[in-house]
Amino acid sequence: MKSGHPWKLNPVVDGEPPRYPFTDVPNPPEGWTWNDISYVIGGYNWKARFVDKNGYIITDKPGATVSDTAYLNQYNFANLVVGKEAGWVSYHSGEVQLKYDCGTCHTTGYRPTGHQDNMEGIVGTWAEPGVQCEACHGPGGLHASNPYGIEMNVDRDPELCGKCHRRGDVTTVDAKGGFVEHHEQYEELYQSKHVTLDCVICHDPHKGVVQLRQSKEPTTRTQCANCHFKQGQYQKNPKHEGYVDCIDCHMPRIIKSAWGDAARFTGDIRTHLMAIDPTQVGQFSEDGLTSKSQIALDFACKSCHVPGTAAEKSDEDLIEMATGYHTKP
Repeated sequence: MKSGHPWKLNPVVDGEPPRYPFTDVPNPPEGWTWNDISYVIGGYNWKARFVDKNGYIITDKPGATVSDTAYLNQYNFANLVVGKEAGWVSYHSGEVQLKYDCGTCHTTGYRPTGHQDNMEGIVGTWAEPGVQCEACHGPGGLHASNPYGIEMNVDRDPELCGKCHRRGDVTTVDAKGGFVEHHEQYEELYQSKHVTLDCVICHDPHKGVVQLRQSKEPTTRTQCANCHFKQGQYQKNPKHEGYVDCIDCHMPRIIKSAWGDAARFTGDIRTHLMAIDPTQVGQFSEDGLTSKSQIALDFACKSCHVPGTAAEKSDEDLIEMATGYHTKP
């Protein structure tokens, strides 16, 4: 298993930090030791948060009597694309007794009642931490005892992935701070005809993306041009040929999980909106709380044509170039 699914929630055993495929969480937040931690949330690639021995997400120094809203309690890994070094940031800092209620998507065999390991801050119980085999394949005890007589039925419906890769109403893509919020891939796909596709057409959920990229292997099962072959035959700007990939424009990094640079229109996760509206420059609603249903030119173009640099292009130039970009004259 190469994907990040199993590492979504990681127990700390005997004061020893979890072991990850290619990352290390150096230490818990200030004032805490590994002996004080019950679980690490994440830590696979983007960021890590910490759960104390009572099951609450750590938001302040131990025993704090005055809330510190600037307390640094989330560890973000370095991100070269965004230009950020590893470091600590605030997450719900200063909040008192922030419950861990994420078990529905972070664990396997989740039940919404009770408290795991009798920790009052944890909502619900589970059979296994992390997204393990049975989270997607269903209970497998009978199959394991009789593998030839009892088959495991694999559900390839994108709704299975969408149960966790969504935030709420699938008709709305939520945004905050100049980026789409993370784990909204299903809402993004829902905005276009791509919603009719199964996620596994492009992705192998056992391999994910990150470790494949680390080992310089293909990160998807198919390429855009396998379906969009006509569009792949022509680009309006010949300078882009051989230099700009489909995903640079059609899957820009609109999403922020840990780091983002709004001035450079660069987050740390690629979008699944894919379709570009060549008449639309701004990505978000006026209040900044929702994304438009197609990719705007600020993210499609300006992460390369960064404002204030030699590569900057006017909005008018971008609109002219984007209009009919793959239509051969």
